[in-house]
Parts: sequence; C-alpha cells; structure tokens
Amino acid sequence: MNIEIEKQRNELLHRTNIIAKITAIKTPQRKEVLKKVAAMLGVDEKLVAVDTINQDFGKHNCVAYLKVYDDIKYLKQLEQEYKIKRTGSLEEPKKEEKSDEE
Repeated sequence: MNIEIEKQRNELLHRTNIIAKITAIKTPQRKEVLKKVAAMLGVDEKLVAVDTINQDFGKHNCVAYLKVYDDIKYLKQLEQEYKIKRTGSLEEPKKEEKSDEE
C-alpha cells in the first residue's frame, strides 16, 4: 500500500485535514489507513478520524479523507459519534465478566 499525503490546516476547528492518495490492490480498511497515516505524521491514533475512503470500480487507486485533531476534546465535540465508533480509536477495551456457575 502506497500513500501520498496532502495537508491543509484548519485553525478554526483545531485540526489538520488530510487527503491521502492510496495505491493498493484492494480498498484498505479504515483501521489500516488510520494506523499508516498516524505513523507517517507521527501523531497519536486517537486524534485521527477517518471520514471517507473512495475507490472507483476496477481501479487500484483510492482517495481517503482524514482529520487530525489537536486535542481529544475537539474530536469529541466536532466529530459525529458513528464516525468515531466506526474507526474504533476511542473505544475502551471491554471487560469480561466471570460467571459463578458451579
């Protein structure tokens, strides 16, 4: 998976808008794109929200739109809940409860 990044700063919303041009055989999953872009930019994965990934039929190129926030509080205020859940970046690990069946 090859990624080219274009950045645009949005001071009003305390974030950086990212357009990632991706070359891959199949459309990558949101978590793959999130991890790769976060690593390339050197930011925490929890501050990144994947908005869309678009790929034309039969092409090996796709375009992803991501948002990198300055702080977690801005991400929670501005992003819609379903987009945050979709990427799974803010989810806390679920605790398994032990049952006392004997």
